[in-house]
Amino acid sequence: MEGTALADRLQEKVAGVCLIAGALLWAPTTHFDYSGRLFWAGVFGLVSYALLIPGLLGIARLLRQRAPRLSVVVGLLIAAGCVGGATFQAALFHEWAARTAGTSEAMMAAIMEVTEGRVFPVLVIFGILFPVSLLTLGVGLFRTRSAPTWVAALLGIGAIIWPVGHIGSIQLVSHVAETLAVVPLVWLGLRLLRGVPQVVAVPAST
Repeated sequence: MEGTALADRLQEKVAGVCLIAGALLWAPTTHFDYSGRLFWAGVFGLVSYALLIPGLLGIARLLRQRAPRLSVVVGLLIAAGCVGGATFQAALFHEWAARTAGTSEAMMAAIMEVTEGRVFPVLVIFGILFPVSLLTLGVGLFRTRSAPTWVAALLGIGAIIWPVGHIGSIQLVSHVAETLAVVPLVWLGLRLLRGVPQVVAVPAST
C-alpha cells in the first residue's frame, strides 16, 4: 500500500509539472506559427501536446471517485485530442521543409490546395476532439465539485472559443482561448503539485 501511495503521489507531481509546462507552451507556439517561424511552431506544439497527455489525464483521475464513467470517457477524448493536435503541429514541419527546400510559390499553392481539400478535413475531425475533451473535463470538474466553479467555467469557455480561433486561423481569438484555458490548467497543475487536488467539499446528503 505504501508503494502504491508513493507511486500515486509521484504521478500527481509529474502530471502537475506536465500540465503547467504544456499549457504555457501554447502562447509561443501560436506566436511562432503566425510570425512564419514554422519549424519552431512545430517543435513547441509537439512538445506541448506530448506534455498535456499526462497532465490532462492527471486531472481526469480526479473524477474517478465521483464520476468513474465520465473519467474514462474524458481520458479517451484527451488521448485522441492530443494526438490530433500534435498531428496539426507536425504538418508545420512539412510546410517548413517544402519552403526551405526552395519549392516555388505555385507548387506551394497547389500543395496547400490539396492539403486543405483532402487532408485538413480529416485532421479537423481529430483536432476538434481536443477542445471537446477540455469542455468535457470542465463539465466533469463542475459536476463533481472537484474544483472551484470559476476553474471549471474558464476551462469550458476557453474550450468553446478554441476551435473558432485555431480552426478559423484567427490569431487574437486563439490567444484569448489559450489564456482562458491556461489560467485554470495552471491552477489545477499547482494543486496537483501540492497534493491537494480536490478543494471543494461536497455537502453531506441528508
